Amino acid sequence: MHKSEQDQSQSTGPTRRDTLMGLAAGGAAALVSAPSNAVSGETKPLFLHGVASGDPEATAIVIWTRVTAPSDVLLKWHMSEDHAFEKIVASGEVHARAAQDFTAKVDVRGLKAGGRYYYRFSAGETVSTVGATRTLASADAQKLRLGVVSCSHYGFGFFNVYKELSQQPDLDAIVHLGDYIYEYGPDGYGGSTAKEIGREHEPPHEVVTLADYRTRFAQYRRDPDLQAAHASAPFITMWDDHETANNAWVAGAQNHQPDKEGPWDKRRDAAIRTYFEWMPMRDPKPGEAFYSLHRTYEMGQLATLHTIETRLTARSEEVDYESQMLWFETHYDVSDKAHPKPVTPETAAKLPASRVSTLKTPYSNINDEPVHDYARASAWATSGLPEGFAYKADIDRFRAEVLGDPKRTLMGPAQLQWLKDGLKTSRAKGIPWQILGNQVVMARMDAPDFTLAFPAEVIAPALTNPFNKLWVERTKFRLPISPGAWDGYPAARQRLYDAVREAEANFIVLSGDSHQFWANDLRETPEGKRIGIEFATSSVSSKGGYDYLAADPRVFDIAEETLLRDVPEITYCETRRRGYILLEVTADKVHADYMAVSTVKSREYEVTRLRRFEVTQEAAGALSPIKTVG
Repeated sequence: MHKSEQDQSQSTGPTRRDTLMGLAAGGAAALVSAPSNAVSGETKPLFLHGVASGDPEATAIVIWTRVTAPSDVLLKWHMSEDHAFEKIVASGEVHARAAQDFTAKVDVRGLKAGGRYYYRFSAGETVSTVGATRTLASADAQKLRLGVVSCSHYGFGFFNVYKELSQQPDLDAIVHLGDYIYEYGPDGYGGSTAKEIGREHEPPHEVVTLADYRTRFAQYRRDPDLQAAHASAPFITMWDDHETANNAWVAGAQNHQPDKEGPWDKRRDAAIRTYFEWMPMRDPKPGEAFYSLHRTYEMGQLATLHTIETRLTARSEEVDYESQMLWFETHYDVSDKAHPKPVTPETAAKLPASRVSTLKTPYSNINDEPVHDYARASAWATSGLPEGFAYKADIDRFRAEVLGDPKRTLMGPAQLQWLKDGLKTSRAKGIPWQILGNQVVMARMDAPDFTLAFPAEVIAPALTNPFNKLWVERTKFRLPISPGAWDGYPAARQRLYDAVREAEANFIVLSGDSHQFWANDLRETPEGKRIGIEFATSSVSSKGGYDYLAADPRVFDIAEETLLRDVPEITYCETRRRGYILLEVTADKVHADYMAVSTVKSREYEVTRLRRFEVTQEAAGALSPIKTVG
C-alpha cells in the first residue's frame, strides 16, 4: 500500500488548493454555513453527493467525494482491484475542508495502465458508496470505449442519459464537453419546464457568487443518475459557458450585467473555483491560469485525446447579427452642398473626409432599384424608411470585415501552439487517431433559407413569438446558424485547420453545445479537402433549438431534410432527441453510436441507437467519408 502525493500534502495542513484561486482568504468562515452543506440538526458526517473519479492517466487517477458535516473532517480512502476490497492497492487520509466546500480529492498514483479499480471513502463509521474507475489504456490495448455527453440542464428534465451511461459496460471514460450545470434562476432559461416537472434550481435565483455556484453544484450532484454515472467510470471534463454564464468570453458574458452583478472576473473566478472543487480533476499546475484549461490524454497506442478551453482564455465576443450587420451604402461627394452626388468607394477614399457623406442605400421593394438621391436618403436615415423601401444587408462585406476579422479568436496563440505540438507528437509516436474534445460545433453550417423551406401553415404558430420570427427571417441571409460556434470565428478555425494539416493528423472532433446530433464532414475550405470528421452529441436534457419552432411537429422533419440538402458538410443531423454518443476506437476504425432516450420528462423511458457510423484512414491525415454501418 502507498499514499498518493496529493494525499500526503493534504494531510499536513493547508494546501495549494486552499489558495489556488486567490479566493480563500476569509472564505472558510462564511462557507461553513453555506446552504450546500446544511442538514438541519445533523452532526454525523454524510456522503450525500456520491463519489467520482476522473482526469485519468496511464498510472494515476483522481478520486473525489464530498462530506456534509459542520466542520472539517478527516477522511480515509481505499482503492482496490476488487469490489469487496480484499485486494487493496492504495489507501490514505485526506481532509474535507470548509475552505474547499467540504470536497476532497486524491491523486492516486503508481497504478497499472488500463487497470480497473474500486474506491471508497469513510468518515468514522460512515462509508461512502463504492466507485468504479480505470486508468488510461495500456500500450497493448486493442479497443477504447468512450461515452460523450454535453449540456445537462437540471430543470429541463431527468438525467436519463447519465443513467444509461452508468449501465454501459467497460467504458474507458466519459467525456463531458461542457454545460455540466446551468446558471439561470427560475425565471430564466428552462424555468417553466422545471416548475412543471418539479426540478427547480437551487438557489432559487441566478447564480453569481461563490456560495451560489457551490449550492448549484451540490444540487446537481445529489441527482442519483448523475451520481451513478460518476461512480461507474472516470470523467474527462471541460467547461463551456453555462458553468460561468451564457455566451461567456474573455471579458464578460451575455448573461452577466456588471452594473447589477459586479465585476466579471470576480464571478468567473468564483465559478471556476467551484468547478475545480466539485469535479474529479487535477488542479492547475503552479503558474497556470486556472481558467486556461487544456489537457492531453494518451490512450495507449490507439488515440490521443486533447481537450481545449475556448471560452475564458482567448475567445472574442460573439458577433451580434442585429447590431453589427453591415448594409449596402452609398458615398456622396458633398462639396457642392446644394447638389451632393454619389461617387464610387474608390473615389470617396481619395477625397478629404470633410467632403464625403456615407448613407445606407434605400431600395425600392417594387423594382429593387437603389435610391441615390441624397436629400431623400438623408431624410429617411433620420425619420425612418417609408413604406415600399428597405435597406439591404451587405453580407459579403459583413463576412469579410466582421465575421472574418483575423483578430477574432477562440484559442490564443499559446493554446494553438500547444495543440499543434500535441498533434505532431501524437503522430510521431505512431498513434493512429488524434481526437479533439471541444465544446462547440466546428463544421460550416450556413443557415438554409427557412422562410422558403417551411410551409406557412407549418411555421405560422411559431412565428407568433417575436424571437422565433426574427430567427427565421434572418435565415434569408444564409449566415452561420450559430455565431457562437466555430462558424462565428472562421479565421480562428482556419488557423486550427492549418495546424491539423501540418501535423498530418487523423483528426476526429467531438463537440457538444448545440443540443442536437450531428455527424459532419469537415473541409479545409468549402467543398475542399477533408480535414477531419466531427461527431457532435445532443444534450443530456437541455432543450433543442428547433423545439421552439415545433408547435407543428413537422418542423423537425423539414428542418433536417433542408439542412442535409443545403449544408454540404452535414452528413447526419437529428434535431429533436436527447442523448449521447458511444465512441469505439480501434487501430484502423472509429465507430460512433448515436444513442437517444425517448424522453427526459419522466424517469420511465426507452433508449434507441439512432445510427452507427464508421470512419477509417485512407492515408496519413486523410480520412474516409463517414459511412453508415447500422
